[in-house]
Amino acid sequence: MKTRLHRMLLLGCLVVLTLPLSGCWDVKDIDNRLLVTILGIEQTSDEKVRIWVRIPLPQSKESAGGGQGKEFLTINQIGDTVVDALDSVRMKLSKSLDLSQIRTIFLDQRLARKGFLPHLEFSIRDRMLPLDTLVALISGDMEMMFDKPYPTGELSGINTKLFFEPYAGGTAQKNLTNLWEVFRRYFNPLEENLVPVLTQDPVTLFKLQGSGYFRGDRMIGMLSPEETLIYEIVTNKMVPFEIETAQKMNVKILKSKAHVHAEVKGNKPVIRIRAKLTMTLMDSASGERIDPLSLQGSINRLLEERATRVFERTQKEQSDIFQLGNHFRSLLPASKYDQWPELYRSASIDFKLESRLENTGLQIMRIPSINPSTEENKR
Repeated sequence: MKTRLHRMLLLGCLVVLTLPLSGCWDVKDIDNRLLVTILGIEQTSDEKVRIWVRIPLPQSKESAGGGQGKEFLTINQIGDTVVDALDSVRMKLSKSLDLSQIRTIFLDQRLARKGFLPHLEFSIRDRMLPLDTLVALISGDMEMMFDKPYPTGELSGINTKLFFEPYAGGTAQKNLTNLWEVFRRYFNPLEENLVPVLTQDPVTLFKLQGSGYFRGDRMIGMLSPEETLIYEIVTNKMVPFEIETAQKMNVKILKSKAHVHAEVKGNKPVIRIRAKLTMTLMDSASGERIDPLSLQGSINRLLEERATRVFERTQKEQSDIFQLGNHFRSLLPASKYDQWPELYRSASIDFKLESRLENTGLQIMRIPSINPSTEENKR
């Protein structure tokens, strides 16, 4: 009797333990899903939002997205909010709209000037999108960027990712910004956002226009691609391939390292930034004499003057894109963190650069110049 009872209890336990194993009731097969790789959000004339989604169709050669032979599907929809527009798109489709594979979010520059939070908050609240999704601002109409194939042949979504990645087409002037970084900087009062701005190009589909800097969730100004290099140097994020020109010579920046010293004097932040660059000579104009010390000095002055302009503009707008406020966490009470934008505007910032030229090679071996004069040749 006891043996039978034990067997019944054991069987009951096994049945109970197998119940959680049947957890695949809500899974959708891959052939019943449409994987969105790029999401675009732009403003319409009636203060609503239009979303653009691009979906790869690797097995289809039929007409899709408004053209014959396209391997992707492009859909746009107007709604009161982004979620409302996405829901309207789902109503049109016979398959599930899957946002888990999105690689890039294109945000209309006009919306960014008004504030991005109402249009991106859904991505964090519902966790629909990967946190490493790239974020870029678009200057102009988005239609061409979604309705044309990529000129270099990548699948939908991959092209934009490679455009910013250091291991592919990324350079120091292409500031890579992820979705999680956008929200981290928004909720941290000691730093502000810097997001790349793209514009249309008839051949390469899009090109870099600059980087927009923010105050809170609103874009308030833009740095040129050359000025973005200062941000990369100060924050130690520089990609080791950047060409600068001075004295009609081109040098490649191989390495950079910046040290920030922060202190408070008389309730005023004092910031000293010392950066070191390692460079190599790439090219020089014909007949130009090479003086390494003079070339290093020219690069130092060029970048220091550029940095002075960038600091003046961002301080005036109270936009600490360099994340310098994080160096004052132990110097300011937490109650004063919200006052950092005003403190940043009044801060004293001293930026000095020291560059070192390496591997000049044959250019230095030719003395006194890389191309001897006519008189020297006669000798």
